[in-house]
Amino acid sequence: MKRLALLTVTSMLFLSACQPSAPTTIKLGYIGPLTGDVAGLGVDTLNGVKLAVDTVNATGGINGKQVVLIAEDGRCNGSDSANAAQKLVNVDKVVAIIGGQCSGETLAAAPITEAAKVILLSAVSSSPDVTKAGDYVFRDYPSDELKTTAMAKLLTEKNLKKVAIISENTDFAQAFRTSLKAKLGAEAVVFDETVDAGTKDFRTLMTRLKTIQFDVFIPDGNSDSIIGPMLQQFREAGFSQAAVSHDAADSVTMAKNLPAATNGLMVINTPSSVNDPAFASTFTQKYGEPQYGLAFAGFAYDDANVLFEAFKAVGTDGTAVKDYLYALKEFKGVSGTFHFDKNGDVVGIPYVLKQFQSGSIVKLSDISVD
Repeated sequence: MKRLALLTVTSMLFLSACQPSAPTTIKLGYIGPLTGDVAGLGVDTLNGVKLAVDTVNATGGINGKQVVLIAEDGRCNGSDSANAAQKLVNVDKVVAIIGGQCSGETLAAAPITEAAKVILLSAVSSSPDVTKAGDYVFRDYPSDELKTTAMAKLLTEKNLKKVAIISENTDFAQAFRTSLKAKLGAEAVVFDETVDAGTKDFRTLMTRLKTIQFDVFIPDGNSDSIIGPMLQQFREAGFSQAAVSHDAADSVTMAKNLPAATNGLMVINTPSSVNDPAFASTFTQKYGEPQYGLAFAGFAYDDANVLFEAFKAVGTDGTAVKDYLYALKEFKGVSGTFHFDKNGDVVGIPYVLKQFQSGSIVKLSDISVD
């Protein structure tokens, strides 16, 4: 009997040892451009996520578990982002990923996270292509389908009929270009050129542009490191026409570094401010002034917190979290009150018209896209 009891206890201990133990932490992934031309955007969004993680952990975590953040550098391109997603999903076993930030990062990571049923939630990606990237792909930043509608409306209102556009050959810039041309009509675009990613010399194109009659110039790049040189060489060539751009140009750094070249530039983007003064104060005290803008950090902060709300409610299973996000009626974040539509696109985040004025970026008006 003693031998039988010993065998029974030994068997129970063996079986217990073979059972996987429940995780004591929740692993959250991040993909964004932490090096390269758009590193400032990556730093701001990562800091927004870090602040949310630190805050929830300081108050006991999620259902007693601490959140562990694992950040990977997507370098604002598809190949690096795909590698980052593979590591986060298959090696680190994260339950969700905040990213990518650049549209190319998100589109490259999506097939990997989709196959693994891991939520991919972006704070910045705006390419219309993200709408169809997958059932587990969400974003709390609006699609360029709405932004190009707003820009086309602005150009019409200001009687800017003939458009010259130079676009970088990246997922984001090309999707924006295609969407805007569809809204304006082919006859409105009188100069339409695409340059290689990372191009810094546009002087040959500016010489050609001198032979064209146009009303407005649209610098369409993936970052301020592209748009800044475009604008500088545009003004150096003697052009005085209006210039209009999008969120990649909405850069405090560019405003400070190129006050003369950017003066008068109009941009259409989400609001620069956040709705929570406490967030703004805490963020700047902890990380200093944002490199791109506080709003980008705010979107990432909201990404983390809406996921935390989901984890508390339904656990960390990817399908359960996906269903929770689709059913969400409203989430009150620092960037606004929003929910997600049937494609995972955000609903409730508005657009505003801003203008660069002597080294600062000033809001001019709200923009309706109804």
